[in-house]
Amino acid sequence: MPDELNRGLSFSALTKEQQVSFHPSPVPVLIKFEAGNCVYKWSDYGTLVNPKGKISEYWFSWKSLKVVDREIDGFKEFRMRHHNRGGGVGRPQQAARALGAVTEQWNGMNAILKAQFLRPVWGFVGRIAAQRKLDDPKHPGEQENVYFIGGAYQVVIPNLTMEFIKKL
Repeated sequence: MPDELNRGLSFSALTKEQQVSFHPSPVPVLIKFEAGNCVYKWSDYGTLVNPKGKISEYWFSWKSLKVVDREIDGFKEFRMRHHNRGGGVGRPQQAARALGAVTEQWNGMNAILKAQFLRPVWGFVGRIAAQRKLDDPKHPGEQENVYFIGGAYQVVIPNLTMEFIKKL
């Protein structure tokens, strides 16, 4: 078992789905997350393993981090920027859906799932590409020109297993 997951991973080694989830500019960067670093996501599931029996590779960094010349917001900064106003609820969730370009068919985003790395892992960090709001093959053409804008910075870490990550 390797001490570090995905060390030396190339962008071309990502699946087509993973590659197109990134906006092409700025170019996604491979960075190392040390053991103890945390990530989070909005999720329908209270566990790391989804109904398909996999751990998702799509995350957000829990703490802000510097990537090349950019400061990437963590959870605290995201919440401060997108806090609820006037007693309303759901604004951070709505912002996460639009900026994360997450369709309702993929994820209801009912709760926040926080996880911690048990060993070092490498993953690509980059801006999220826009995504059609309705991605339903049963209704082709419906809302075909409505998009979530994307633009938040995601962390894509393929090949995650329980040896490298745990739910907090």
